[in-house]
Amino acid sequence: VESYFINDMIPIVNGEKDMPLMGSYIVFDLETTGLSAGNDRITEIGAVKLENGEVLDSFNIFVNPQRPIPEKITQLTGITDEMVADAPLEEEALRQFYAFCGGEDAVLVAHNAPFDTGFIKAAASRCKMPYRFTAIDTVPIARKLFPNLRNHKLDTVAKHLQLGNFNHHRACDDARILAEIYIKLTQILQKEKEIQSIQQINTGLSGVDYKNAYSYHQIILVKNLTGLKNLYQLVSKSHLDYYYKKPRIPKSELIRYREGLILGSACEAGELFRAVVDGKSWGELCSIAKFYDFLEIQPIQNNMFMVHNGTAKDEEQLRSYNRTIVRLGDTLKIPVCATCDVHMMDEKDNIFRQILLAGMGFKDTDQQSPLYLRTTDEMLREFSYLGEEKAREVVITNPNMIADSCERMKAFLSEKGTYAPTFPGANDELRNMALKKAHEIYGDELPEGVQKRLDKELNSIIGNGYSSLYLMAQRLVHKSNSDGYLVGSRGSVGSSFVANMAGITEVNALQPHYVCPNCRHSDFDIDRTKYACGVDMPDKDCPVCGAKYKKLGYEIPFEVFLGFKGDKTPDIDLNFSGDYQPVAHKYVEVMFGEGHAFRAGTISGVKDKIAYGYVRSYCEANGINASKDEMDRMVQGCTGVKKTTGQHPGGIVIVPKENDIMEFTPVQYPADRSEGDTITTHFDFHAMDDRLVKLDILGHDDPTVLRMLKDITGLDP
Repeated sequence: VESYFINDMIPIVNGEKDMPLMGSYIVFDLETTGLSAGNDRITEIGAVKLENGEVLDSFNIFVNPQRPIPEKITQLTGITDEMVADAPLEEEALRQFYAFCGGEDAVLVAHNAPFDTGFIKAAASRCKMPYRFTAIDTVPIARKLFPNLRNHKLDTVAKHLQLGNFNHHRACDDARILAEIYIKLTQILQKEKEIQSIQQINTGLSGVDYKNAYSYHQIILVKNLTGLKNLYQLVSKSHLDYYYKKPRIPKSELIRYREGLILGSACEAGELFRAVVDGKSWGELCSIAKFYDFLEIQPIQNNMFMVHNGTAKDEEQLRSYNRTIVRLGDTLKIPVCATCDVHMMDEKDNIFRQILLAGMGFKDTDQQSPLYLRTTDEMLREFSYLGEEKAREVVITNPNMIADSCERMKAFLSEKGTYAPTFPGANDELRNMALKKAHEIYGDELPEGVQKRLDKELNSIIGNGYSSLYLMAQRLVHKSNSDGYLVGSRGSVGSSFVANMAGITEVNALQPHYVCPNCRHSDFDIDRTKYACGVDMPDKDCPVCGAKYKKLGYEIPFEVFLGFKGDKTPDIDLNFSGDYQPVAHKYVEVMFGEGHAFRAGTISGVKDKIAYGYVRSYCEANGINASKDEMDRMVQGCTGVKKTTGQHPGGIVIVPKENDIMEFTPVQYPADRSEGDTITTHFDFHAMDDRLVKLDILGHDDPTVLRMLKDITGLDP
């Protein structure tokens, strides 16, 4: 699985120094040439010295980045190349800032501190200067104290605290307003949270808001069945508890369910690669890398977009990023694997991904990386810059070692055929129920055909462990009827005579025949070439007592329902009143217990007409004059790709009491919408047809209308 990973264990206060909230602080802000601490440079440092809640001094300095300032940065900050041309270079500016701070052991305060301190750390490393600051991040503090704000940007928080206007995106003004914000925050922390020192902030405001946490890609492999179950737990939690635009897996949950899993650092969107690009210190990189079981590097073409958007200078810098990760692996004894981030098998299929992304609104689809499955020889050539021995290690040796550590297993329990639910004494209860009803209809001595059909079906049903499923359907029908709503059966359950005797279906599957409702005399001597079902036969009186015969039988083989061997998982479809359907669904959970009944999930793919619209729009936007055959090829390549999830209109998947749903599938909200309390299987229910039992409890209008007519007329249908 490629997951969205969030680090919910990042402290608000980073560092060991402690002091009272009303102590001495350096509140600061930076302006830079970009977002990467490793590649970009500082252009301005603004700072304010706070002590006991009062501003004592201020500091402001431009920094010559020794490179042009991008136009978009100038538009944002107002800082031009001319303004920094005669400014001190990085080392001199940093020394002046350190002097203002009173040394490198001061306590810094910043809004989004990891960004600002990341640039200070990177500059200090280049200038061979120490970094021992303790830093406080005001963003998570504001999120905890003001959870109802639409965002927690500096200007939004300042407006909420009624601190007036300021020149946003200039370091000196941002630092000044942040000092005022911090004073307000400390007052609230003391009054409402009873926090008196900075180290108490981490414990007093514990927990990261998962909705605002930065998400990284991460690879999770399953090593064994314990890992598979833990993976399903994580997938379920990411959809049920931590879903925000995408399913997120917090680090704390990952640690909790890590047994049996293998974690990979993933692509350029992974936590480790991002840290390398951002210029994190070697110690920070080692700390991040230690969390993973294997580190990943990928072909240069996968990350060429970073050159196009200016994040990396050139291809050589991309290789340098990969070399850094290899060095981390060698230092920490963590295997490094060369991977492809495969989204398609063949390079020629990249066009389908471009079309689909364009259909989703992406604008740069023509610059998408070719994420196809490369051959071993292609990968060895790709990573030849590491040297022949190291290239073979990352391409062949380490990936095979990781693969060999994973057991062969299926996606869900497969030790036996179907994992059917059970009721104590179900076999005897179903047998007695069917025989009792049969004797009520056909008399004390059952006709030979009736007895043989009952024996055949009961032996198959009981022998394959389906008695409880029949009883479940019978109890549902009985409860609905008791509550005044009729239930209609549909589909192949009508071919089961036992189901008819149990009251699950009104269809009698025996051959056409007559039976007397009075003396229970029966007549099976019918010309079956002439009459296919009982209702087609002429009316007839009982020769024994003269009562009018009932005409029964539709002659449906039992094999239609449970197959030729009688071991096919039963699929019982029942038509309940639409008004009563939610009650029936809830009653299933009552019968089997919470956590053992789930709505059957569905997965919907891109339909051919939608795919055609995507293809036509893509061709028009890119000036492609494709032939009809080529259009059809592109449509076919896009059709069926997963688009959304949903739920079966009435399907309920039943998990036996002795089993856990996580042994078969993760669970989620349908279409990732958490409104209501409906939880579905993560896998499409068809994937589990032969493993778990599905009961179709469908909602229809007919039973509802019949109930309405009964209420109006007083006649019981």
